[in-house]
Amino acid sequence: MVIRNRLTPAVADVRRAVRESLAGLNLEPESRVLVACSGGPDSMALAAATIFEAPKLGLRASAVVVDHGLQEASSEVAKTTAANLEQLGLDPVVIETINVRESGNGPEAAARSARYEGLERARKLVGAEVVLLGHNLEDQAETVLLGLTRGSGLRSIAGMQGFDEPKKLLRPLLEIKREVLFQSCADQDIKPWQDPHNKDPKFTRVRIRQLLDTLEAELGPGFAGALARTADLASESDEVLVVMASDLAGQATVSSSSTEIRLSVEKLVEALPGLRRRVLFETAIAAGAGSVSRTQVLGIDELITNWHGQNKLVLSGITVERMSQELVFISL
Repeated sequence: MVIRNRLTPAVADVRRAVRESLAGLNLEPESRVLVACSGGPDSMALAAATIFEAPKLGLRASAVVVDHGLQEASSEVAKTTAANLEQLGLDPVVIETINVRESGNGPEAAARSARYEGLERARKLVGAEVVLLGHNLEDQAETVLLGLTRGSGLRSIAGMQGFDEPKKLLRPLLEIKREVLFQSCADQDIKPWQDPHNKDPKFTRVRIRQLLDTLEAELGPGFAGALARTADLASESDEVLVVMASDLAGQATVSSSSTEIRLSVEKLVEALPGLRRRVLFETAIAAGAGSVSRTQVLGIDELITNWHGQNKLVLSGITVERMSQELVFISL
């Protein structure tokens, strides 16, 4: 694959996004970065931009192709994509074959979980500092819509992080529209692979994508961008709430062990309801709860605000009860 060295607006936008994201990490010279590439237009545009920009920043660029094994020709697609990436100049290019096992949360969640595990294995294999992902502005908007359907608060509509430091995942293209990435490929004579699963309505993400297209048509251009901005605002607000909740939890914690956490009712009762409930949610998770619903958080909150001798609450993996002026979370 011979890339045309033609700097069009689309190519420049993608390169700029990659350059700024990588520069913001302040990586040491000769550090390696790993591009996750499916062969589709988003990740191929990302790969082309990375191999152009990374050396200018003193970085080395490699790539990984994840073979999910969910389609008949998946291994051939992976091999072709790897060959194309090698021709772009990424080195080494590894193929990570994963085994998608249903975990009870649906095939999409299972594939996503297996994919991220595979990416982390590949990152360690090549010694890369971060993995670059090709998620774009519309992907971010779709994530917000998915979060709205779950009704799970700020965290669910905060979308994907530009840089997820604990997981070593970098998403440089979250402000770049999908059509720009398509154009970037066309301008460089890159012929990306089109995944048929991206048009199959049996997948929730595809139905959300179709809904987003409809809303864009009905409400006018810019709707996807507005959702992406909502994700940014929600993420910033959630970061503030996390810090405040951590501070309040520290003040309220009477004792903490591997099997039990005790919180002071007196320290919590005067806190803003949203802040107090966030502390209760996080404490329940820390105590070992497998999941905590909004209804369950409100039930725990009533042990503080509407105490009249209720029985202990039994959640998934823990119990919560009030003992005098303390809330006691016990793992089962």
